[in-house]
Amino acid sequence: MNRDDARWLARAVRLGSLSLGMTWPNPGVGCVLVRDGRVIGEGRHRRCGDLHAETAALADAVGRGENPAGATAYVTLAPCTRQGRQPPCVDALARAGIARVVAGIADPHQDEAAPRLEAAGIAYEIAGDVRCAALHGGFLTRVRQGRPRFTGKWAATLDGRIARPGGGPLAISDGPARDLARRRRRAFDAILVGAGTLRADDPRLDTPRPRMHGRDPGPLRIVLAGRGSLPVAARAWAGPALVVHDHDPGPIPSSVQRLAVADVRDLAQVAAALGSLGLNDVLVEGGAAIHGAFLAAGLYDRIETWTGPLTVGDGVAVAHGPGPTRRWRAEGAPRLIGGVVAANWAAEPA
Repeated sequence: MNRDDARWLARAVRLGSLSLGMTWPNPGVGCVLVRDGRVIGEGRHRRCGDLHAETAALADAVGRGENPAGATAYVTLAPCTRQGRQPPCVDALARAGIARVVAGIADPHQDEAAPRLEAAGIAYEIAGDVRCAALHGGFLTRVRQGRPRFTGKWAATLDGRIARPGGGPLAISDGPARDLARRRRRAFDAILVGAGTLRADDPRLDTPRPRMHGRDPGPLRIVLAGRGSLPVAARAWAGPALVVHDHDPGPIPSSVQRLAVADVRDLAQVAAALGSLGLNDVLVEGGAAIHGAFLAAGLYDRIETWTGPLTVGDGVAVAHGPGPTRRWRAEGAPRLIGGVVAANWAAEPA
C-alpha cells in the first residue's frame, strides 16, 4: 500500500465512522472511488438494509455525472460476496468496470472476494490497515468470538473513586465532559448497566437529540436484572430497551424487550446472548459491581476513563472484587475536556 492508498483509505475510515452504532448487525463500512487522484464517488453503509458502502459510492458517482469504469475503490472491509438484504458488492463493482479494489481488512464472515474480483479482471489488495481493524473491531469480535466488543467506561476521581462512601452521588465530570460522553454513546450499538445503577441513578442512557447521523432514537439500553424488582417508570425505558434476566423481572413496560439467560451472573453467557442478537459494540456504564465482574471475566476489550480533578479519600472504588492482572495500552493521547482528562485504553493480548 502506497502513500496515496493510505490517504484514500483514511478517508474511507472517516466515512465509515459516521455509521458507528447505526448498522448492527452489519459493519459500518466506508468506500471511496478515486480516478486520476480525484474522488469521483463515495458512500457508506448507513443502516442495516440500506445500500452497502460500495453500491452507495457507485450511485454517488453516477449522481455526480461520473463513469466509475477504471476507478479504484477504497473500502474499509473486503466487499461482500453473498446475497443478503443487498446483492453482493463484488458483482456491483464488476458491472461498474472498477479497475482496482483496495480493502482495508479481510472479512471473516464472507467468502474470499479475490477469486470473484480477479475473474472480472479487477486487481485486488488487502492492505491490513490498523485503522480499518479498529473501526470494525466490534463486528470482528462478534464474528470471531460470538460476542460484542465491550468497552468499559467510568468517571473517577484522582484517587480512583466513583462515589462517596455508601454510594452517595459525586460530581466528577463537568459540563463539557458530560456533553462529550453523551455524544460518544452514538458510536455504540447499546449501553449496558446493572439493575443497581438503574435504581440508584435512574440514568437516561440516551444521546443528544437529534442523533447526528440518523433518525434512530439512540442506542439500545440494556439492563442486567438482579434479584430485585426493576423500577417501572425508569427513564431508560423511554428509548429502545432490553432487560437480560434469569428470573421474572416483574412489571416493566410492554415496549421493553426481554432476553432470558440461565444465569445473569455468568457474563460469558450474557455476552454470547448479546452476540446472538447481532450487537457489535456495547458500552458498559455500570457501577463498581458491574465493572468488577466484567474485568474479572476478562470481557473488557477497551476502557474509557474520565478522571476529574478532585480527591475524596474514602469512597466507592471503580471496581469491586478480585480480577486477573492485565496490561492496557493507550489509544491516542489523553485529552483535557474542561477540567476532566479523557483517555482510551485497549486490552493487550491476555
